[in-house]
Amino acid sequence: MFTSRECEIISLIAQGLPSRAIADRLCLSTETVKSHRKNIIRKISELTDGSTALLEFAIAYEREREKSL
Repeated sequence: MFTSRECEIISLIAQGLPSRAIADRLCLSTETVKSHRKNIIRKISELTDGSTALLEFAIAYEREREKSL
């Protein structure tokens, strides 16, 4: 459902990083990170009818990912 880049960004959002810090860490522009965030939010909205905030989803996603490691 999410691209590998979106998964990276979700993990960094879960860590509480703002777009600028994510952009710096991944060597991307802030606008690119914002675009990825919009795409992630759109995908989440399709799953949850928009009732879940991006940060809440990112934290839950990261917890599930860590469990599978």
